[in-house]
Amino acid sequence: MASPPKTARDLPLGALLLEEHLVDPEDLERALATARADGRRLGEVLVAEGLVGERALAQLVARQEELDFIDLGKYDLDLEATRLLSAALARVCQAVAFGFNETAVKVAVSDPVDGAALEEIRTTLARPVHFFVATRSEVETALAEAYGR
Repeated sequence: MASPPKTARDLPLGALLLEEHLVDPEDLERALATARADGRRLGEVLVAEGLVGERALAQLVARQEELDFIDLGKYDLDLEATRLLSAALARVCQAVAFGFNETAVKVAVSDPVDGAALEEIRTTLARPVHFFVATRSEVETALAEAYGR
């Protein structure tokens, strides 16, 4: 019996990058070797080496994690929302609460794969959370705006 088609969530990041033609197989293999040798994540290596753009990677990871991507730089931060997370927690989790919708606090994260960080945010907020994925640089800019350098 044939297995059901794989979704983005079922595939490793490298396979998705190849499927989307964002990186060629040789560059992917080199980046995987570097990531293993340096103890870094694949996406971090790909962006640092200029093989994949930060925005393209964030959009792909958002799709993989079945979350919305947000261009955080286009939004004004809601100060009431930013006050819900301490500066220390927001920086450790690379997350910024930036607003509200009808039912939840909207939180942008640069690493939606960090389940412990997402759970810490949920626990701290003690209310429904709508997570979005943003680029690391946009989250860092928003953190500086919300909490200072």
